[in-house]
Amino acid sequence: MTGDQVLLILAIGSFASIVKSTAGFGYPLLMLPILSQIISVVDAVLLIAPSNLFLNLGIIFKLREHAKDATTLRVFNITGLLGAAVGTLVLPTIPTRTFQILLFAILVAFLINRMSGLDFKMTDRSAHRFAPVVGLTAGIFQGASGASGPIVTPWFLSVNMKRDTFIFSIASFFAISQVGQIVVAGISELYTPVTIFVGLALIPIGVVALPLGALIRERISVVAFERGVIGLLTLSATALLIRIL
Repeated sequence: MTGDQVLLILAIGSFASIVKSTAGFGYPLLMLPILSQIISVVDAVLLIAPSNLFLNLGIIFKLREHAKDATTLRVFNITGLLGAAVGTLVLPTIPTRTFQILLFAILVAFLINRMSGLDFKMTDRSAHRFAPVVGLTAGIFQGASGASGPIVTPWFLSVNMKRDTFIFSIASFFAISQVGQIVVAGISELYTPVTIFVGLALIPIGVVALPLGALIRERISVVAFERGVIGLLTLSATALLIRIL
């Protein structure tokens, strides 16, 4: 990894951190399409995990009072942790082109879910029945691609809960699955000194981004901001498709 690549990663991370802290989503989906084209897939996924974990822990701490209302979260997180461990072990075997196709599919699924306005609701009985399977699947995607939003977001939207409880729930899943991802990657010696350094260097950027995101939410419409992010993700998916073809 060259010095120019490191600077580019830190610049992208700065922007993505602000987006995450403002809109609550978009961190890996903004970073991975670019990073996977300039560094290895394994490095791209793993170096964003520590800072993404930090951002999610910040959200969890802020919204911790909503933990009691988070339906199915415990079993979803347990199976997600197991899935993340499996996905991380699979990550080094995924060819770059296959990873880019998978990432494109995740981006498209996320955009469709975000723009469709679907409001499917699940009964408590069905939610508890399917939570282990969906959690395991989401964890595998998190470990193998660094992004599981298209699975996690519609799941918790389908379980009847308030907005802050929903944000707490998805942040909790992302955090616990990222812990599994980092631990398994460390044990498997997938991290290199450079990816550790860059990954840790992204954390102070997140420290600055959290209060900055709160300030942005007070100054502009969150809906308008999210629409801008959706536009960026659409451009990212288009560029990734061109790269694949």
